[in-house]
Amino acid sequence: MASEPRPLSPTYIHIKNASVITVDATAGVLSNCDVLLENDAIRATGPNLDVPSDVSLTVIDATNCIVVPGFVNGHHHLWQHLIRGVSTDWSLFDYLVSIRSLYGSVYTADDVELAYYAGALDLLNNGVTCILEHSHIINSPEHADAAIRGLKKLAQRVRDARRVREVHFTNNNPAEELLTFGIAPTEPESQPLDETVRQILLSRDLGARITTMHVAMGPYDTAHQEVVQHLANEHILGPDLVFSHGASLTDSELDSIRSTGAGVVSTPDTELQMGMGFPVAFRATDKGCNACLGLDITSNQGNDFMTQMRLALQVQRAVDNQGGLPLAIRRKTAEVLRMGTLGGAEVLRVDHLVGSIAVGKKADLVIFRCDDISTLPVHDPTATVIFHTSSANIDTVIVNGRIVKKDGRLVGADWPSVRSAVLSQSERIKAQAAKVDLGAARAKWLEVFFSATVMLTATRSSVDFCVYRLDLHMKIVLILRVVVRK
Repeated sequence: MASEPRPLSPTYIHIKNASVITVDATAGVLSNCDVLLENDAIRATGPNLDVPSDVSLTVIDATNCIVVPGFVNGHHHLWQHLIRGVSTDWSLFDYLVSIRSLYGSVYTADDVELAYYAGALDLLNNGVTCILEHSHIINSPEHADAAIRGLKKLAQRVRDARRVREVHFTNNNPAEELLTFGIAPTEPESQPLDETVRQILLSRDLGARITTMHVAMGPYDTAHQEVVQHLANEHILGPDLVFSHGASLTDSELDSIRSTGAGVVSTPDTELQMGMGFPVAFRATDKGCNACLGLDITSNQGNDFMTQMRLALQVQRAVDNQGGLPLAIRRKTAEVLRMGTLGGAEVLRVDHLVGSIAVGKKADLVIFRCDDISTLPVHDPTATVIFHTSSANIDTVIVNGRIVKKDGRLVGADWPSVRSAVLSQSERIKAQAAKVDLGAARAKWLEVFFSATVMLTATRSSVDFCVYRLDLHMKIVLILRVVVRK
């Protein structure tokens, strides 16, 4: 008779003598604190913790270090990693013309897989351990599979969305799976409301954990459609809906978002540059909404999440300081750190798992080493993280109890091979893009922006040379706790 397999011995990581920013309203910031991890979870926090004997143990001396929860990125388009920097001088109009009518059409499935893998590595390097990936590069079933393969190393029309859900996401429980499934409907401001409602209901029928969409983009919201208000009137809002950007959301819409548990994501870098209005995250939290921050597009900025938090905070301070003599600063660094961690987890509906350092939660942690000329002295750990650190100060990143960055270097990644592939494939994309005249696409998008009637119909047309149509059909959303696979 065969014997039953013996249970695997638990593995422990003992982080010692750190400043721990728990992002927990009760625990706060803990000095000279240990954090003990058992397998994929946080077992204990406190000074001089006892560790079980005769176990598999990794000890991390975190003297002069700050430990924070892994950053939660609420909005990203990872496929653009191979075209970094192309959009740094673009408006949103330029972006729509060039990205959605050109670059998206020249990407192969192999390009998508590489971009997702390299982008995920860069996110880990920057301490981002959880993302809501809005994947609008699903040109074919092969592109959908490639996006998922790229993330697992480390969807398009209804039929393929259902296939992706059934093939890749038989278990869509974030407590058990690092990668889960969601959907982004067709851009709601480019179609009738009843079609958006239909697609949201379809997303729920497909078992999407999250349904996300771009809405209310400030000056670009020329028709003032108040999509969120209409969805509220139709009783369609719920905690599974996440609205990105949203500078022109009304107070009534924010009240509806709060009362239904939906979420809001601001992406400061792109919103400020591309004319989408001032980030709405603080206004949303003032209203009691779940709100967080996202990186958005690496065709523009990098994946440094500390920069996004700092930018969001300073812009809101500038807005608040207008109209009088500012004798006190209202917005605090702890607020924006919460947006970048627990706030993001709330929006992504994983706050029971990640976003703060608490016993029983998943072991997603970032350790900043703060003993160099750029960070010393540390008077306030939260201020240091937001204002004085970069990815260069991130010594260790842990996801699900596994060390994926150690001593400032990624673990388990063959960077020379990835680098060679990125250079080769990005050069091919650049060469193909240079051959295309975007005149027809610009004319088509101008129709979209300057005619409220055409706004509901023109986005269903295609540009002759463009495989990636202006019709932005339903797309796959991937909710990922990032980890490198060896």
